[in-house]
Amino acid sequence: MTKRFAELLLLGGFLVLAVLLHNSTAAYPKFVQGSTAAYVRFLAICLGILCMAELFFTSKAKNKEQKKQKAPLNMAEAPRRFWGLCILLFLYAASFELLGFYLASAIFLPVAMLLLGARKPVTISLTTVGILLFVYLVFGKLLGVFLPTSSLFG
Repeated sequence: MTKRFAELLLLGGFLVLAVLLHNSTAAYPKFVQGSTAAYVRFLAICLGILCMAELFFTSKAKNKEQKKQKAPLNMAEAPRRFWGLCILLFLYAASFELLGFYLASAIFLPVAMLLLGARKPVTISLTTVGILLFVYLVFGKLLGVFLPTSSLFG
């Protein structure tokens, strides 16, 4: 499988997903048609537009890039990092019940950054704090989304 074919296949799959997502909102209850369904339709339309734009740019690739993209696709250039991240994601999801979202994320984010090659402690710390602060302010306070809480501390 070439890189170009994999890219086109993935974009086509996301385009189908966008259409199915948009069509699924018709089955939502009437009382959420103006809020939740509208938001899901917006996301589906954005995903569809972005997929079509990327398909357009991919089809207009220059000859140099086409030769480069005919090379076989290497699914994992760094298999240890890939499998390490897969295992780390599994442990992250499994730790939600015990640690809760914020504590699990505070552990997962720096470990994942170290695994993927980040080495500057200041960058790792600021990124972790920034992401957690953003999630807390937007989802916790502004939108009132209930994230998994810790059972470790009662």
